[in-house]
Amino acid sequence: MKTRQMKTIGRLVDMKKRAADAAEMAHAAAHAVTVAAEQARIEADRTWLAALDAADHIGLAADLEYRDMQIRALRRAVDQAEQRHALARSAEFAARQAMTDARVELRRFERWLEKAVADGQAEQRQRERVAEDEVAARKLRVG
Repeated sequence: MKTRQMKTIGRLVDMKKRAADAAEMAHAAAHAVTVAAEQARIEADRTWLAALDAADHIGLAADLEYRDMQIRALRRAVDQAEQRHALARSAEFAARQAMTDARVELRRFERWLEKAVADGQAEQRQRERVAEDEVAARKLRVG
């Protein structure tokens, strides 16, 4: 195979490696965001449950109203944390899919390069055999 074509394939493989590395880094970042969102969700849930279980002294209707507003606000925080966690999970899934696609594409180009190298080596061996056959044929004619 031609050296120019091999260089081109090599450059393409390098580009695919960089793309796969970038996709892996994006997935790692998305995973970190998902873990952080999950921790925030768990913490918000704990805070809400602790507020539900708290035995506050309620002496007036205003105290009851304040406690109700507080618990509702904590519940909204839990709901928002769950939404952020769900979004982070979907972003991580998309990043994982992109990473997988990039790895598959890289492997496809690596196989192309390997096949090109193997074809070049086979072509070289064929040329050497033909040259050896010509040398042997000349020797037979001469000798």
